[in-house]
Amino acid sequence: MLEFSRRFSFNKEIFAMVFIAYCACYFIVEFIVVPVQMVLGSSQTNYASILFLPHGIRVLSIWLYKERAVIPLFCGHLFIYILFWIGEVSITSSALVLVGTFCVPMAFVLVSWIGFDVSVRNTKIKHWRAILMVGFIASIINSLGNSLILSPYIEPSLHLSTVVTYLVGDTMGVFCLLLILLFGFRLVGKYRG
Repeated sequence: MLEFSRRFSFNKEIFAMVFIAYCACYFIVEFIVVPVQMVLGSSQTNYASILFLPHGIRVLSIWLYKERAVIPLFCGHLFIYILFWIGEVSITSSALVLVGTFCVPMAFVLVSWIGFDVSVRNTKIKHWRAILMVGFIASIINSLGNSLILSPYIEPSLHLSTVVTYLVGDTMGVFCLLLILLFGFRLVGKYRG
């Protein structure tokens, strides 16, 4: 039990970084991406975003902090659901939060079972490719889980397109977040040097 609690322990800085980053990315999606998606007439806008940046935060947080990022991600996800969608916790929303929180750790476990080391310490791989691959695997888990949970609420003709939108949105979220970080670090390095 002590080992379990030690693995999931985190400090205030990790909690604040992960929680704030997740919420900030969700605000960007909610107030910029979703209105654009609605203008384009996407019928899946109520269920899935075509560019879901918080998925990138999930992947990077678990990659960097492992189990210590699970509780901050769960809290950020739950906070966002309460704030934007429901105002109260229901079985459906709880299930969506659990799928969203644990899809990335599950993807990392699957990748490690295959024998592929995507850890920060592995210098033999291109980390951005590994992060993108894990993000894609996690988006498969997330899209299938969310689609299954939301299936009673989604019009039957939209099931497949919703799964695809989840898949594309999560994967593009990881890719775009990596690009933002890359250019951000270059810009900071340019002005520091």
